[in-house]
Amino acid sequence: MTADSTVLRSPSGRYLRPPSANNDTNIQLPSNQQPHLKNYRPNSLNSVVTMPTFTPSSESTSSFFVMVTGTIESVTSLASNELYCRYTFAYGPDWEVVHGVSMGLSQIGRCGIVKSRDASEDGSNTIVWNFPIEISFQSTNPFGWPRLALSIYGFDFLGRDVLVGYASLLVPINPGRHTKHLKTFKPVSGGRCQQILNWIMGTNPEYYDSKMVTRSEGRGVTKMISDDGSVVKVNLTVTRKDFNSFGYSSQSTQS
Repeated sequence: MTADSTVLRSPSGRYLRPPSANNDTNIQLPSNQQPHLKNYRPNSLNSVVTMPTFTPSSESTSSFFVMVTGTIESVTSLASNELYCRYTFAYGPDWEVVHGVSMGLSQIGRCGIVKSRDASEDGSNTIVWNFPIEISFQSTNPFGWPRLALSIYGFDFLGRDVLVGYASLLVPINPGRHTKHLKTFKPVSGGRCQQILNWIMGTNPEYYDSKMVTRSEGRGVTKMISDDGSVVKVNLTVTRKDFNSFGYSSQSTQS
């Protein structure tokens, strides 16, 4: 074995190269004794390894967002001169509220002397609330798209709170500003005598859960009427984010 091919071993177990092999770059060490270089800095630019960079893309989106803002503007009704509104949102199990509140109670509005200029509301008393709505949803599935449930309450001849009517609205899918007029309805008792007794006692029938009006289960066994002509005006502005990333699309219109 020549000096150039000789590999020396120190007492500490390290492999050393002889002085004559300083320029030798082909020394082969056993596979189980390969050295581990620490804080190594290459002598040439060809030895520099470029690490891959991560660029965010739409494929990394885990959910889409739906933002709803607007107002419950007014109601036209002959049932009472003083009314207030309670609203709540109903949505599917895959939906989550990330900002805002899903329910609220408006102030008591009183009918004024100014009539509405809307032709559809001519001849009816208008009570203005302008109650704000602001909520943001997060979901991965359009099933269970949010619905807005409204409950309108007034006062009877003894000052007791009584139900005037319910209304329901599917949050518009298309982004933009939307104005909706919702006709109210309410459940009634089966018999005439029971209706008179409910009027005297101030215990008109109403749903235990106001979200019942947003679902179809059990609606077939409930007797409903809508004869007082109450109409609620709602203004909503809908904004979507990352909706197309999940393969969903819809035509953007305003109503």
